[in-house]
Amino acid sequence: MALSTIGTAGIADDAITAAKIDDDGAGFVFGDVTTGALTATGATTGIVTFDKLKLDGSSVATVTVNSAVSSSATVVVDGVSGTIAVGMVVNVSDTTVRSISDASSETAVSVDDTLTITAVASQTSFTVSEAVSIADNVVLILRADENSKMVLDASAASTDVGEEILFEDATGDGSTVLNSGEGHAISGSSVEGQVLQIQSVIDNVDRTFSGNQQIVYASLPASTAGFTSMTKTVTPISSRSKFYIFVKSFQNENTNTDNGGVTTLFADTNFISYNGGAFFVYSGGFTSTPQTNPINIQAVYFGKHEAGVAIEFHVQAGSAGTNTGAVRLNNGGGLPSAVTSFAVSSSMIIMEVL
Repeated sequence: MALSTIGTAGIADDAITAAKIDDDGAGFVFGDVTTGALTATGATTGIVTFDKLKLDGSSVATVTVNSAVSSSATVVVDGVSGTIAVGMVVNVSDTTVRSISDASSETAVSVDDTLTITAVASQTSFTVSEAVSIADNVVLILRADENSKMVLDASAASTDVGEEILFEDATGDGSTVLNSGEGHAISGSSVEGQVLQIQSVIDNVDRTFSGNQQIVYASLPASTAGFTSMTKTVTPISSRSKFYIFVKSFQNENTNTDNGGVTTLFADTNFISYNGGAFFVYSGGFTSTPQTNPINIQAVYFGKHEAGVAIEFHVQAGSAGTNTGAVRLNNGGGLPSAVTSFAVSSSMIIMEVL
């Protein structure tokens, strides 16, 4: 009489072996996991515990050791199923018997993914990453990861239909502000208008630059003309971005020899913008020293930079004429010390925006 069902009591202990379940030696293949959690917990004797989750390990070969290996890195095999290739990880097929031992007689190498194929002489002989000992007729599993990327939830025409990745602060939002020192880098989607970083420099040192500080702006100003008042080196995050630069400069001349101040802005040697009409005025009854209102520059720089290649933004200050005796910076607009006992601050703010 044929039986359609065998009762549990009718199966002897240990009667069903791993070879019966995995009769083709290809390992166990699971379908989609739709419920529950996939975890690795503590092991008991005879059970192998892994702390890694293998993704896309679909390139598999099985081989049988053909003559015992004794403290050698060369393994001769037969019964090959699949293709042997350099880089494959070598483990035993039956993980309950750790049949591979290393030079220290440790058998963890049987299952810990550290033994790899470094050279393939033929499909029956290959070299592994260290000298090992393996008994004859041991079945080995050779496995290679076919993909260097992990694809998550790409089932809907390569679109993300879930929210299973947690970013900073345990949120599903990748646009987390990451503090990068003086500036801030914002990661996330490439939405137009997104601020990638903000950098700034403040100069509140009251000082005098003597000598001829002329900046000729009737033609293209030289990047070295005048004196350098502020600099800031910025490393672009994107090659597609635009840089918005805002400059405020407090400067004046100590003698009334020229009729205006000139300030230029450069990215490395690339001329960006200037203020060439900051006319000097007098201070009435306080002083005859010529002054200026704060010099303001707003500029946009794009199309000439590459991501990861640093740019030095620098401000040059000087005068339109050649008779300049000295140019002052940050001294309260030229008021004498009897009236002004404070310094004002020049500044440059740089924003990288998509």
